[in-house]
Amino acid sequence: MLSKKRNTPRWWDRFLRWFAPGMKVKRWIVLILLGFFMLAVAVMVFIDFTSLGILKRVFIDFLIDVFGKNRLYTPTWMSQLLGVVVLGGASFFVILGIRNLLRSVVDSLLPEREKEISDLIREYRFKDDMLNVLVIGGGTGIYPFLEALKTLPVSTTAIVTVADNGGSSGILRSEYSIPAPGDIRRALIALSDRKSADLDHLFNYRFEEGSLQGHTVGNLMIAGYTEMTGDFSESIYKMSQILSVKGKVIPFTLNNLTLCAEFEDGSIVQGESEIHKVHKTIKRVFYDPPYYKPMIRVIEELDKADIVLMGPGSLYTSILPCLIISPIADILFQSDALKIYVANLMTETGETDNLSVTGHLKALFFNAGKKVADYVMINNGTINPDLEEQYKQYHAKPVFPDVEAIQSLQVEPLFYDLVDPASDRIRHCPDKVKTALADVIHNFTHIRGKKIRF
Repeated sequence: MLSKKRNTPRWWDRFLRWFAPGMKVKRWIVLILLGFFMLAVAVMVFIDFTSLGILKRVFIDFLIDVFGKNRLYTPTWMSQLLGVVVLGGASFFVILGIRNLLRSVVDSLLPEREKEISDLIREYRFKDDMLNVLVIGGGTGIYPFLEALKTLPVSTTAIVTVADNGGSSGILRSEYSIPAPGDIRRALIALSDRKSADLDHLFNYRFEEGSLQGHTVGNLMIAGYTEMTGDFSESIYKMSQILSVKGKVIPFTLNNLTLCAEFEDGSIVQGESEIHKVHKTIKRVFYDPPYYKPMIRVIEELDKADIVLMGPGSLYTSILPCLIISPIADILFQSDALKIYVANLMTETGETDNLSVTGHLKALFFNAGKKVADYVMINNGTINPDLEEQYKQYHAKPVFPDVEAIQSLQVEPLFYDLVDPASDRIRHCPDKVKTALADVIHNFTHIRGKKIRF
């Protein structure tokens, strides 16, 4: 496990960010301090101290006695110490004033922002040197990773599967001939800077009766924008604006695909929602018709990615659907990005029953046709025994990290505590994920020639 302890207080860490190289803030602070100094000199020039009366006798004379060159009562060392304290206090008040002035302006422009002003400035100043992190997958698996990346100073892109044919997504696919919007909706919410419990609940709300039964509000909005604009990708862009999304959410294709699975016994089933119902060992997944082109934007994002995260999530129905379309796997194989497969916490009934981490990796490489990952992120945190017992009724168990077998595939395991202790399900914890990703980035200090600055 790669780890570094950081014991500095959060307020001090936030304060120091203002002085990071490249922020272009220090110069203005110095300029303001210089302005105050010149103002003080001007006051000294224009004020007639003989007319100040009692103020001169009490206040000015006191300052002269304490700080003046011809001081009467104060030792030199004490005057110098007091001078440093006063200078430090003046600088602090100037910086505090600038910060609160900026906060007032930014709060007016971005009332629902979740970031410190220093972080917003940092992201703007370092945008050209910022790491490009690409997340591939779908479903609820990548949700905590997108939430974590949203809070880090990186440029995030989610390449999301759109092959779901069940539930609300399946109905909208059939009626409007659009790619499945469900996983897109989840990614947009995860990356939203306007994220709140109410917004989350609204966009995920599923109607329980009537003609809209089974549909979620977010899916309907995406379908509505698609009908208005005539373009599924444009509808995602519009939704990104509404939700103030930090990053990009891109469907890997605009084609209405049918995902199929071939099992070890040679049988084949069509439709993503049907695959896990068969309860047989999956040999491979493919599309029917067999070939569709990915979006050009997907190729562009893959080319410039510095870190590629695959998963977590359903291996055969969320991650591999994005990788089995040519030339995605070829680009990943040739890329010099940091390529990390994120192992699931638990096996998934009907998809990865009894598969170890190595089993997941072998299935990933076999279906992609290439070795598309050099690292695998594995949980080593303690899973709640009561929850683990509940999962047994679904024949799910923790994914076993067979380290030697993993290394035999020339893949390096990265161990972190990733379990959410507060969840009533076995899920990844966004805060722990954030710590793990920051640790990975800190330890790989140069990625694709970029000097990482956090």
